Amino acid sequence: MPEKRLEAGKNAVGNLILSAEHQGGNICIEVTDDGAGLNRERILAKAMSQGMAVNENMTDDEVGMLIFAPGFSTAEQVTDVSGRGVGMDVVKRNIQEMGGHVEIQSKQGSGTTIRILLPLTLAILDGMSVRVAGEVFILPLNAVMESLQPREEDLHPLAGGERVLEVRGEYLPLVELWKVFDVDGAKTKPRRALL
Repeated sequence: MPEKRLEAGKNAVGNLILSAEHQGGNICIEVTDDGAGLNRERILAKAMSQGMAVNENMTDDEVGMLIFAPGFSTAEQVTDVSGRGVGMDVVKRNIQEMGGHVEIQSKQGSGTTIRILLPLTLAILDGMSVRVAGEVFILPLNAVMESLQPREEDLHPLAGGERVLEVRGEYLPLVELWKVFDVDGAKTKPRRALL
């Protein structure tokens, strides 16, 4: 609501900052906004009405973590994207299943930061690097069955300009990476490449 932001002395358009960095053995992903922040009183009231164990002495960070409880929502109206209490608990559960955790920091009137920490091992991908016109791409290694250098006599044209490659008596479609990755000026003769 631009008018509410203006009343609070902020720009009419909000800021959303996404950052990612390496911290120790983790990848840290942060999403920060400069909105209204979480409404502490509203969250506590909703938690109490749902029978959750809460008290007034909870820190702001502890109150913020309540939004990750299953079925929790402070939305006044249910829409197709909010108000049903099936969002943030799913986010937290999926992050925990990957061995990570999520934290939330919020200051009413200033904004909210959600921090997701995931083990670095999730960011490591075994892959084969390929170069297409000076650009490097990584192909997932589990998708590479073998690599070979094709011979001209093993390439066979098909109708429509497509080609197949004969490998040990089997015909495989020839997929040209410069087309797949839309790299201009990268047409290469297949026999000069590794497949």
